[in-house]
Amino acid sequence: MSNPLKVLIVEDDALLRSGLELIIASEEDMEVSGAAQNGLEAVKFLNASSPDIVLMDVQMPEMDGLACIREIRKRNAELPILILTTFNEEEYIFQGLADGANGYLIKGLDFEKLVQAIRDTVNHQFILPAQVAAKVAKYAMKNNQFIKEKRLKHFFETDDLFSETEHQIIAMLLQRLSNKEMGDTLFFTEGTIKNKLTVIYDKLGVNNRQDAIHRLENSIMG
Repeated sequence: MSNPLKVLIVEDDALLRSGLELIIASEEDMEVSGAAQNGLEAVKFLNASSPDIVLMDVQMPEMDGLACIREIRKRNAELPILILTTFNEEEYIFQGLADGANGYLIKGLDFEKLVQAIRDTVNHQFILPAQVAAKVAKYAMKNNQFIKEKRLKHFFETDDLFSETEHQIIAMLLQRLSNKEMGDTLFFTEGTIKNKLTVIYDKLGVNNRQDAIHRLENSIMG
């Protein structure tokens, strides 16, 4: 028999957290590697227990679920994260998925579906309940920003002209961030950002910021 799946539970409701622990511990192919009541505790458990998957609540004190997902992604790009929450509003759905979650479940799901969703997520399946998927589809059709971000992501995945740092700067350039804001984000001086922008302009065949934005929006965004 293979090693059991190690599940890290991140949930501020003590009763629900205990219930999830009991459900997971009762499965022969699973074990609880940790049970955290907020994102800060989750990060500590992450370092100590090396879980195979994280069940992540959204609204928690100290560090909420979305901030915790972003923190986990800085450390581990591949660890499956399954959002488990009572909230099915768009802002949580899209932000959570954009931050790197692998799926989304509404609390109240029956136990069998819950544990199967854990197995499926570890096996690289993307989990999205019908009511959530419907919201995603509706939003994607109507929200131009979503489409732009999708096209930009595709460009970065297929582009071999610009470096990874230049991709970051291009993304901020399209957001109209100033050189200082770019520098603060990437921990560069304004002079370094200016030099890197000059290289980007050269690669684009333009001479200034506005022409660069125009060229990028035309070629990437359509």
